[in-house]
Amino acid sequence: MRMAIVTGALALALAACGGTGGAKASMVKACTDAGEEQAMCTCIADGLEKNLDAKTFNTVAKAMEQGEQEGGAAIEALPAEEQAKIMGAMMSVGMTCAFGGE
Repeated sequence: MRMAIVTGALALALAACGGTGGAKASMVKACTDAGEEQAMCTCIADGLEKNLDAKTFNTVAKAMEQGEQEGGAAIEALPAEEQAKIMGAMMSVGMTCAFGGE
């Protein structure tokens, strides 16, 4: 069940999606490769970069690069506290970007 929630959050981030250097660019690329618009992907990446510390942001970027199944497994392997931090940021940023804000 937890895997489905984590995978769903990653999918939301991809569906709603420009952090630190290469990580941010790879996050945006993973999002646009999934078929989402550049502006939405950039909004999500910018929001996650602002809401997560650099280490956690890089972890999320790597998970997004790996795709839904492998990325979800990587996030699920993290401690529950870290997963909660990621989920909270993804939900908040996803909603903000979906409704046209940053």
